[in-house]
Amino acid sequence: MRNRGWIAFITIITVLVFACGQSQSPNQLWNKAKQLSQEENYSEAIDIYESILDMEAVSDTVLAKTHFTLADLYLNQEKKYQQALNYYREVTENYSASLWGPKAQFMIGYVYANHIHNYKEAEKEYQRFLDIYPTHELVNAVNFELKYLGEDLDQIKNLDFLQSSDASAAQEMDNEQ
Repeated sequence: MRNRGWIAFITIITVLVFACGQSQSPNQLWNKAKQLSQEENYSEAIDIYESILDMEAVSDTVLAKTHFTLADLYLNQEKKYQQALNYYREVTENYSASLWGPKAQFMIGYVYANHIHNYKEAEKEYQRFLDIYPTHELVNAVNFELKYLGEDLDQIKNLDFLQSSDASAAQEMDNEQ
């Protein structure tokens, strides 16, 4: 009888120690998710990023960065544009003053223009960017997007300099190897 008590006691202590050792901070989880993403293990990275959003006492900076990163993963890796838009909107609605706010607003317009091809919504979202962040460094990119909204970049004559500079850069890389 006495042995059972000790076994139960040791089992409880072991479980408590193990459980406490597994608790990770939001930053530790974020770094783990980032590593998984770099290893192209996107589904596990997404799961970890989403678990961060469910944690208590997470800083607004980490929350904004996590929402933005999830949006990027859904956009670029999963090709789930509506989910990407939802996460970008979460940033613009709750963390608009953060470093990620203007970038998220730009990306909403970008997704509508370049992935969904809803140019009316893209124009509205780009205009919202200009209204909220008129002096942000992305203003030139927004104006470029608005100017050529819906046009095929291969057909825009003003962009010939990009193709020639890309060719020059590729030639220089070939010469260096």
